Amino acid sequence: MKLKKLITSFFLTGSIVLTWGQNPALMTHYDSPATNWENEALPIGNGHIGAMVFGGVDEDVILVNEKTLWSGGPGKNPDYNGGHRRTPAENHRTLQHIRNTLQEKMTDFTATQSAGIDANGKVIAHDYAPEDDGLKSHILDLTGNRDDFGSYQQLSNIHIGSNPATSAGYSRYARKLDIDNAVAKTTYLQNGINYTREYFVSHPDNIIVIRLTADKRGSLSHTFYFTSPQESILISVRDNVITLEGRPADHGDDGLKFVQQMIIIPTGGAISNDGNQIKVKNADEILLISSAATNYHQSMNADFNYFSSINPRNTVENTIHKAVQKTYTQLLDTHIRDYKSLYGRMSISLGNAANINNKTTDELLKGYKDGTNTTAENLYLEQLYYQFGRYLLISSSRKGSLPANLQGIWAKGLTPPWNADYHTNINVQMNYWLAQQTNLSDCHIPVIEYTKSLVSRGRLTAQHYYCKQDGSPVRGWVIHHENNIWGNTAPGNWYTAFYFPAAAAWMCQDIWEYYQFNQDIEFLRDYYPIMTDAALFWVDNLWRDSRDGTLVANPSYSPEHGPYSLGASADQAIIWELFDMVIKASDTLKYDTPELQEIKKAKDQLAGPRIGLAGQLMEWKDELLMDITGDNGHRHVNHLHWLHPGSRIVPGRSAEENLYAKAMQTTLNTRGDGGTGWSKAWKINFWARLHDGDRAHKLVQEILKESTLTNLFDTHPPFQIDGNFGATSGMTEMLVQSHGGYIELLPSLPDAWTSGSFKGIKARGNFEIEAEWNDGKITSLKITSESGNDCVVKYNGKTFSFPTTAGTTYDLSNKTKF
Repeated sequence: MKLKKLITSFFLTGSIVLTWGQNPALMTHYDSPATNWENEALPIGNGHIGAMVFGGVDEDVILVNEKTLWSGGPGKNPDYNGGHRRTPAENHRTLQHIRNTLQEKMTDFTATQSAGIDANGKVIAHDYAPEDDGLKSHILDLTGNRDDFGSYQQLSNIHIGSNPATSAGYSRYARKLDIDNAVAKTTYLQNGINYTREYFVSHPDNIIVIRLTADKRGSLSHTFYFTSPQESILISVRDNVITLEGRPADHGDDGLKFVQQMIIIPTGGAISNDGNQIKVKNADEILLISSAATNYHQSMNADFNYFSSINPRNTVENTIHKAVQKTYTQLLDTHIRDYKSLYGRMSISLGNAANINNKTTDELLKGYKDGTNTTAENLYLEQLYYQFGRYLLISSSRKGSLPANLQGIWAKGLTPPWNADYHTNINVQMNYWLAQQTNLSDCHIPVIEYTKSLVSRGRLTAQHYYCKQDGSPVRGWVIHHENNIWGNTAPGNWYTAFYFPAAAAWMCQDIWEYYQFNQDIEFLRDYYPIMTDAALFWVDNLWRDSRDGTLVANPSYSPEHGPYSLGASADQAIIWELFDMVIKASDTLKYDTPELQEIKKAKDQLAGPRIGLAGQLMEWKDELLMDITGDNGHRHVNHLHWLHPGSRIVPGRSAEENLYAKAMQTTLNTRGDGGTGWSKAWKINFWARLHDGDRAHKLVQEILKESTLTNLFDTHPPFQIDGNFGATSGMTEMLVQSHGGYIELLPSLPDAWTSGSFKGIKARGNFEIEAEWNDGKITSLKITSESGNDCVVKYNGKTFSFPTTAGTTYDLSNKTKF
């Protein structure tokens, strides 16, 4: 880490001391055991292994996942090809027929049904006619094969049963998840004895650790065993170790193999085996250590080999052997130090936030919804929810692991919703919006590596399904809206969502964001070809609309809303953003190639955002009636990608952009504040970028009241983790924005957050920010420059800039007093 020094002579106004408020301990807290994994159990994880803690008394259950345990793929079908169907020639003919049909349909619509204003000043608009059976059948001819797609799957349940002779009623029950330290705890009083269980998943040691203690010696008598929803398994016991090993039911001997072990280490008492169980009687303390692994190997090239030659049993045995050499205190200290090395980079304090009456989390949620909480309790819940998002990302996305999926790392059974896969038409991208802003850059790497792993198969998909307008081959790579761990890049088979070739372009934004926040030139140089090749796909695949000569996506389907058309705004925004990123990256790297000139030319000719006669930001290239009415509050508002996560429209940067921003407000008001959890989360980000802090905060309230489960998981419904991540991102956007070429401070501060502070929020250009505010005005401000770039700051409508030196902290408090 670079040495940081405080420059007190720069913008000096005297002795400035930041008086950070004492943050309350952040934890979820319940007074009864969990009965439902999705709504109530507590999530712990290390990016590789995830667990859900129920905290039962007579029987405790810990649901376990391993990130790489998937069915389908080459383990099911050795000829697996990423979902490709038919021949390239057949697909190209189909594609060209669809394109020409849509061009004719759009041309006719423009000529006969364009929106207009009648004599009374009313906007008259129509909707596109639905796809007829012929066009629909041709579109379905472009779907991919999902037979071998597979699904993320649960590994096991760890059971901790009590000796029936010691079971009795209990009291003083508490079940907690300490967000500040990533440790769960269950405590209760039974037969006059206080019992405690502590649970955590260590990233450095790659183990689940559970310690059982009591305040009376010889009081612990328990039975330990595995169960699993997996069908092809073998469970065995040797000495004090239980081993579960097997494979997904649809895999053969050459496919995926998984292994989990747990070792039971009592202090005092007696230990014995009983079939597939281990029994401990009258122990003073019991330590359980478990680890799991598979032979999955992430393929980063065209060999598409997803299976390692390393036996996962050897991996697990070696992991546990190393772990048992350490004491519980050593394991716990190592875990907390590692966790806090990430979590502790950033803190936030919302005024006088406090759980004054020590309410349980379900009581806080109820009081938040019905208005019976105090202001301090509401702020505490919001602060807890904010950091819970960061906690979940640290727990489900670490270097060397796959990215967080639709449920992070946690799933029950063999068929979780949507396969708990990687949806790339919003969901996996939203998972990582908070990574850079909230100083979790390390946690961002898995999704970037995952993007890289899709390129080789994506090149084949581009050739298999696409061609230029003149029928000649395209360059580059492409993916679609559903992806797995087996390199599936072909279209899906869900008519209202499968067609989303803009997915690769959107995934490249993570590469550019990582660079912008970290200024790592070597990283950018390494990943530049991935971005460029994604852009060249679109240079070749764009269609020249005969109506106005602009370049458009064709076919184009506004994500999960439709209908099929030319140049829907979401596609155009994503493609524009990709071209813009590549151009800026080329300038940074001082690259100038013929391909770059092609990208610049295509960007200049792209159809851009449009404002309709009704004042809305248009979702389609033509103004449609359902765009004006809001189509019953449809949950997708992807056409505002220009605003967020894109950077084309930045309110306050120019008069033109302000006009677009006003149209976006109209769109959001028409659509309303409803929707699923992730939809509300995205709207927090939209309103934050529109500089309406109170409206953004209203969406924070909506997501907590309507789309948050008792354990704070976001619900679609069912549980879908992107809402958690997206909400934390949006709350950060309310405090700091940096996508417009400057650092904007408190751009969307709501009235509810009249005072507060934060430390460690990151801004593009590799700046780290500390700030404190009171009565809505900044009272203290420090910015640390990590890369020595010029710093441009905007606050309260005024802008100032200054040169910086890498590793230097600047006290700028006086520059905020306009």
